[in-house]
Amino acid sequence: MNRRLSGFFMYILLAVVAGFTVSTPSAANADSLVTTDWLAKNLDAKGLVILDVRTESNYGVGHIPGAVNLPYDQWDPKNEERKCNLMPTAAQMTEILKKLGVNASSHVVIYDHGNSTSDATKGISAFWIMDSMGHKNISYLNGGFTKWTFEGKIIDNKVPTPVPGDFVVSLNDAKVASLEEVTSNLKNKTAIFLDVRDSDQHFGFQKRHDVNRFGHIPGSLTWPADFMTHAGINRAPAYVLSADELAIMAKGVGLPSDKSSNIIVYCNSSQFAGLGFFVLQEMLGYDNVSVYDGSILEYAGIEDLPMDNFSWGFVTK
Repeated sequence: MNRRLSGFFMYILLAVVAGFTVSTPSAANADSLVTTDWLAKNLDAKGLVILDVRTESNYGVGHIPGAVNLPYDQWDPKNEERKCNLMPTAAQMTEILKKLGVNASSHVVIYDHGNSTSDATKGISAFWIMDSMGHKNISYLNGGFTKWTFEGKIIDNKVPTPVPGDFVVSLNDAKVASLEEVTSNLKNKTAIFLDVRDSDQHFGFQKRHDVNRFGHIPGSLTWPADFMTHAGINRAPAYVLSADELAIMAKGVGLPSDKSSNIIVYCNSSQFAGLGFFVLQEMLGYDNVSVYDGSILEYAGIEDLPMDNFSWGFVTK
């Protein structure tokens, strides 16, 4: 076992051994996570929009029949003043989604390459963005394109020409945390911060090259996104873990049982935080979850803001 991860694994083990009980959360939205078998049976369903977030070249080689392509890097708002923010503007996304044929009544199924946790975070971050922008019927394809092809399901390279849609974005600010909200909640201790970066980054042992400082937002709980999926083992598809498995870990990392708790999820640049959002809201039934869009890339760039390192955020000082 990697030495720098051993502390996190031990914490999970101790929490489970301590006697936490697990039940399948009743508030979970099962329809937000669909299987390849379900999609194969519903390819011709009225109102279905299949959204492929892989690269244009991968899409061109082959994709799920009928899928339209919006590569993940094109979800970036391209805002030079705030390069750390992932969330596009309402006007940008309204125009893009209309061109892809998305209606307010559409059932949008999003998929990615599906080989790794990083792959899964792309499709699931797209889910978070669309959910935050007010679309009411979105699903993520568990296992992505990798699972689809491993099962021998049909693919094609025809590019559909969708009829323009009518969906108009209405941003739900409650699902997107700003820097101002983060600092206010940190000062007043009115939110739980969940860091889904690798544990070595949370601890302050390493950092991403473009992040200014080591460590985490003080008091943050840590639940690395890699532990939310079964990904990439012997080229296995990246599956989101079951609600039962996730519930065990949620309790083990110290998340409260109160599903109305205010939880702000962050990572380096909000991509992996989208997976944390999906797990908490869709799999475990928490109803007051947001993603800090600027995440640690923005936060650590402001020298006056406190950061802790060489410590686990869940340890009371």
